[in-house]
Amino acid sequence: MLHVSRLLRSRAPSSLARQPSSSLLPSMATRAFTSKAATDDQSWMGYGFGAAALLLAGGASMNQTDNCGIVGVVSKHQEANTFLLEGLTILQNRGYDSAGMATSKHDGGLPITVTKFASVQGTADSINLLRETKDDHAKNTVGIAHTRWATHGGKTDENSHPHLDQNKRVAVVHNGTITNYNELKNELVEAGVKFSSQTDTEVIAQLIGQIMNEGADCLTATRLALGRLEGTWGLCVMARDEPGKVIVARNGSPLCIGYGSNSMYIASETTAFTRHTKRFLSLQDGEVAVVKADTAELNPTHPDDLTTLQRFPTSRLGTAPDVKVRLSPAPFPHWTIREIMEQPKAVASSLGYGGRVSDDHVYLGGLEAEKDKMLKIKHLLISACGTSLNAGKYGAKIMRTLGAFDSVSAEDAGECTNERLPRHDGGLLVVSQSGETKDVHRVLQLQGAQEMPMFSVVNSVGSLIARTTKCGVYLNAGRENAVASTKAFVTQVTVLGLIAAWFAQNRPESVNRGKLDELIQSLHRLPITIGMALRTRAQCIEVAQKLMPSEHLFVLGKGYGEPIAYEGALKIKEITYLHAEGYSGGALKHGPFALIEGKEGQFGPTPIILVVLDDEHGHLMKTAAEEVRARGAYTIVITDNPAMCEGIADSII
Repeated sequence: MLHVSRLLRSRAPSSLARQPSSSLLPSMATRAFTSKAATDDQSWMGYGFGAAALLLAGGASMNQTDNCGIVGVVSKHQEANTFLLEGLTILQNRGYDSAGMATSKHDGGLPITVTKFASVQGTADSINLLRETKDDHAKNTVGIAHTRWATHGGKTDENSHPHLDQNKRVAVVHNGTITNYNELKNELVEAGVKFSSQTDTEVIAQLIGQIMNEGADCLTATRLALGRLEGTWGLCVMARDEPGKVIVARNGSPLCIGYGSNSMYIASETTAFTRHTKRFLSLQDGEVAVVKADTAELNPTHPDDLTTLQRFPTSRLGTAPDVKVRLSPAPFPHWTIREIMEQPKAVASSLGYGGRVSDDHVYLGGLEAEKDKMLKIKHLLISACGTSLNAGKYGAKIMRTLGAFDSVSAEDAGECTNERLPRHDGGLLVVSQSGETKDVHRVLQLQGAQEMPMFSVVNSVGSLIARTTKCGVYLNAGRENAVASTKAFVTQVTVLGLIAAWFAQNRPESVNRGKLDELIQSLHRLPITIGMALRTRAQCIEVAQKLMPSEHLFVLGKGYGEPIAYEGALKIKEITYLHAEGYSGGALKHGPFALIEGKEGQFGPTPIILVVLDDEHGHLMKTAAEEVRARGAYTIVITDNPAMCEGIADSII
């Protein structure tokens, strides 16, 4: 037997590490000062049409997308299965390919009931499979559930959460990554433990179970097991022999506790339980708590005190924002399509329905409150990940065009270190839809970041990043359910445009007033022009049908079209699972050109999507279109001036 003394060799938890269907429509926000046809709405609206085309083309053949997360409930009378399935359905914004739940009776007496499934048809049918087993969990009032996106171990039922120890005494669900799981697994295997999956999470369950075999209760075993883990976790633990409670712990992965009436709720995101209660607290890194039907108690983190419990101070309790949560995308077939169609309203909301921008002035209350500090920033770094990074790159171009700062750059938060932060007169702007992106939050903890003004653009009110920066601008886009970001991206670009205008108007000595006025007028028109762009769905489906035989494609753009190309390629990857890469139009001969095939290719001609604007880069992009077409590529041009692209493309949007 593997003794506790061996399991508990001193090992301090490591420092934390660890995150986002948008469209090309944001270019309309600044179209007024990127084109020679700045005053002609019809001449630049086509770019927005093309934006919708990219997404709707993907949507024409995609599967429904739902999401991942943790939910849990401890109650004396409420059946757990109903809440758990509802919570998993609500948590639809991170993607998943498997789902499962574990439940037990409040007073024990029976084994833990576990049902879990990997998706079969696509990525999202596992919750539907789980619903079919709802009756297996009838009358059980304590439970935990999870949706998983395969990382450690393939997409199989065995690798789905919850995971049990080999004696089926402990059930665990976990978000995060355990970086030393192989080392721990080898130790457990040497001790005779038999594993049934290839995941890092099962190591946690087996480790807790093995310590309990030595006589420890579940709380003590969990605390001791956490001392061996390296990496990040938000986890829930149930024990067969200790009914009526769930042990929760956080280290780098969000976890919240909701205070209900005769029931307590657990979730990785508060929206999972706000239909039942809005009173909640957010666990802090390093905390372990015991959740019962009527209370949650904190286990102090002192290493010599593994059993003491104390009530959380009432000052820790907060009120979750009142977010309207839909359980279905109806009448639309997919969340992505629904949220594409919601973009006019989302952008109007980001503009404050006119409250944030007048005819010649932008008002942002979050920045006005820190105006003196904000205006000291001369060199700005924008830090973000994924879709938010693409929005940040677009926003940086707007800021440079207006002369809002002496210098602006956008960096991937996962690569950001102290050395990349501005040294003098610097400021940090972080962008995150969820407000919980781990890599982005890590940047805020850098020593250099602590010494400079920082602010944020987030969608989730009261989120971790919003609380950390204490200054910024909310997107007000409404909850985003789809895995592929749509309305968050377009509203991020909109808000970054507002921020650029706010800084520019407060620096009259350096601002290009003409371009500022053009930007403000374009922002006013944006909700209407997006709505007009969305009328091109039939065109989009036609293009999508032509793309379906392809296995890979490229998206090219330059100037304002470059970040749009990156985002368009990302959307195609996320929605259609085709290989797609975005490149600067000027980089054509530095990689993509060598991979272009004509009709003789295995999958036919390589599709190339080009964003061709009627601006200073238009001539180069037209040349690029002609070059790839000469190689036999199937070319799709997205443009604000179709006349200038006649004869250079197979399809023009």
